[in-house]
Amino acid sequence: MLSRGAGARVALLTLTRGEAGDNAIGSELFDALGLVRTEELLRADQYYGVDQQYFATVVDYGFSKRLEEALVKWGREDVLRDVVRVIRIERPLVLIARFQGNDRDGHGNHQAAGLITQDAYRVSGDASVFPEQMREGLRPWQPLKLYVGGVRENEDWTIRVDTGVYSPWLGDTYANFARTGLSFQRSQNSGRTDQQPGATSAFYRRLASRVAAAPKETTFFDGIDTRVTGLFSALQHPAPPQAASILSGIQREIDAARQAFTPDDPSASVPALARGLAAVRGAKKAFAADPDAAYLLTIKEQQFADAISAALGVEFTAIAATSGPVVPGQTFDAQVRFASHASVPIEGPTLGILKQNGGSAGGAHTTTFEVWVPPTMPLTRPYFGRASLVENRYSIADSDISWLHRPWAPPPFVAVATFSVDGVPVEMHAPVTRRETEAPYGYVTRELAVVPAVAVNVTPRRTIMPLRQVNNRLVVHVELVNNAPEGTAGQLALKLPAGWMASPAAMPFTFTRAGEKADFRFVVGAGALDAREYKIEAVASSNGRDYAEGFDVIEHRDLETRYLYRPAATVVRGVDVRMAPELRVGYVMGVGDDVPAGIAQLGAQVRLLDAQDLASADLSQFHTIMTGTRAYGVREDLRTYNRRLLEYVRGGGNLIVLYNTPGEFDPHAFAPYPADLPRNAEEVSEEDSPVEILAPSRAEFTTPNRITKADFDGWVEQRGSKFFSQWDAAYTAMIETHDRGQPPQRGGWVTAAYGRGHYTYLAYALHRQLPYGVPGAYRLLANLLSMGAR
Repeated sequence: MLSRGAGARVALLTLTRGEAGDNAIGSELFDALGLVRTEELLRADQYYGVDQQYFATVVDYGFSKRLEEALVKWGREDVLRDVVRVIRIERPLVLIARFQGNDRDGHGNHQAAGLITQDAYRVSGDASVFPEQMREGLRPWQPLKLYVGGVRENEDWTIRVDTGVYSPWLGDTYANFARTGLSFQRSQNSGRTDQQPGATSAFYRRLASRVAAAPKETTFFDGIDTRVTGLFSALQHPAPPQAASILSGIQREIDAARQAFTPDDPSASVPALARGLAAVRGAKKAFAADPDAAYLLTIKEQQFADAISAALGVEFTAIAATSGPVVPGQTFDAQVRFASHASVPIEGPTLGILKQNGGSAGGAHTTTFEVWVPPTMPLTRPYFGRASLVENRYSIADSDISWLHRPWAPPPFVAVATFSVDGVPVEMHAPVTRRETEAPYGYVTRELAVVPAVAVNVTPRRTIMPLRQVNNRLVVHVELVNNAPEGTAGQLALKLPAGWMASPAAMPFTFTRAGEKADFRFVVGAGALDAREYKIEAVASSNGRDYAEGFDVIEHRDLETRYLYRPAATVVRGVDVRMAPELRVGYVMGVGDDVPAGIAQLGAQVRLLDAQDLASADLSQFHTIMTGTRAYGVREDLRTYNRRLLEYVRGGGNLIVLYNTPGEFDPHAFAPYPADLPRNAEEVSEEDSPVEILAPSRAEFTTPNRITKADFDGWVEQRGSKFFSQWDAAYTAMIETHDRGQPPQRGGWVTAAYGRGHYTYLAYALHRQLPYGVPGAYRLLANLLSMGAR
């Protein structure tokens, strides 16, 4: 409403990228999910009206109930530094904290956002706070007003905002239009959105102000002169002698453009907009001695240029003649198209293409360019990263500091068009894209990316190897992806720990076109194992270069494609774990997880069960059946044939149901005995929470592995989520744990005998522990699976 309704420039700072959340649309977790959620938020921002999206460098480490936990894990000073830097970059007049910084916010990360926003307001104008930012070229900035949201109507509030107001140019209320944007954040909400008819009021309290303002306000800008002519008043700077006449000149052209505008001929406003653009540029020169004024006028300059392009109906695209990404050293053609759909004459355009690391190609009225990708061109990858999931902040290379807090680094290739209206030059930019088939929806355009000539993807990325295994052998799969259009040839080999052997020792590869892939299989024999990590690295050598890195393609409908790079390596961890031999396990995949791979690493045979299997297969062939993460939410066939699973248990089977949300899994309908999974189901978010084993003599804790409290050391992100609150006496609670300040929780793991078999509900986060190779999680999983062999 601020952006689209009031015409304010709005920036959004989001501390994390949501890395530790669940994924309702795919198997991406951790950093890969962070890339998905970044793109989802950018897509939603188009509806929210956000002009600039920023991120801090801290990482979502999982749900947190305590402010103190967030401040310790992230470092209060580090978060404050990030927020202050963004304030100094964006230089807002008004700062709004979405959260209050107290228990009302719920999530500890939300509390931290509310608290740090208030801290940042107090110190961002002090040059002695984080002085290194001054050396980076930033300047102190003090916002004029600070507000906090989440206030209730019966409390002391300053502003009531009704976003249920209808907008005739949007054709909907601001609240509903924003909710359409919210539906693009699908990994969180599965694309669901609820429309809200009528008033939708929110209340905000003013916490601080450096301008005179009444106790009750009508807008966040009360007391601030937001007119162009009030530039120096808003900045609280003394106005130069000529300021009034110069700024009034800009305002006159704005008024003239508004008066000339008509819906059937927007270009009628262009002459006045062009004069206004020239006036703004003149003002920048006149007020160059005041960098704050020059900054605001630079924003106004871009707004004028955007308005001119919009009023002219300009179409400006740059499409590369390639269906995939490009590689360093490659040459490709790009067709640049510029069209104006207005009667107002323009001079030009001059078209060209800029490269991220310098250089350009261009010419007047040229539509096709031959573009060379320099061999030193940086690859298109996130400028942020971390070496381990236990790190709670991203590392940023010094060379990337100029991109810090932006969603992504700039695109590698940008087309530029320069044209003039009445002698006033206007410049436009557009990323170079490529067309890609997305059947059955037609074509989509993707930002052109630079990738390595050969990508080396290794599976498994992490695996465990039982210490007492008779034959310490491991199969390593290496996928080579050729991205070079002319093809590549070379040799693939593994780098092994001392005393390990691979068969074969090396393999040749040959590709003739871009997009080709080949899979290679190495059998690795390990020497004597200890309870520690070992690394196997894959290296593809071609044309005098070694390639030892691969990437995941993060690709979802309506979102930009991103590439998450990973070392071409397998990390092997020796684990003291046993499991019943020759187990056959059926797995009902849910939203997607790596649990089946973890089961296979223990030596069991795993089969993914489809709808036909659930409907008619002989389920008794499986010692154990496990339903995956949120399977009841996404598998209609599972809900339809759930009765067959219960009959499987009654006949002697072993069924394990992993974490589901309350709206997806109803124990009264799907479990053998009643239990409650309420909408506010408890979770234990602290991964180091204390654990008490409640039934130590049961087989789940004794056979084939002796499970102790030590098996719950080294867990990542959380213990578990969505615990039963009450359950029938037929169930046995297995473990008790709790966060600080939380009552003891026993509903995260309950089991019951049903007929001749076993039924287990396990809300503990195995889907997070297994990909990270947590030994205790594997030992626990082995015991649960082995119950099916009894």
